[in-house]
Amino acid sequence: MTNTEKIQKFLKSTSDIYCDDCLSEVLNIQPRQQVNQICNKFKKQGEIKREVKQCSYCSKDKLVNFI
Repeated sequence: MTNTEKIQKFLKSTSDIYCDDCLSEVLNIQPRQQVNQICNKFKKQGEIKREVKQCSYCSKDKLVNFI
């Protein structure tokens, strides 16, 4: 499974919201910038939303990803 598929499947399977850092940690994707690139692509395609909110995983106010 590609990193793109991992992120897509994970975000579709949860109602929680995750920042790029936490997605990188939870899904074991390195470097973290790859998560950023993939999520920016998904946002441009209208598949996910990216807004500054509290991350469900680290509880910090950051740019998070959700469906």
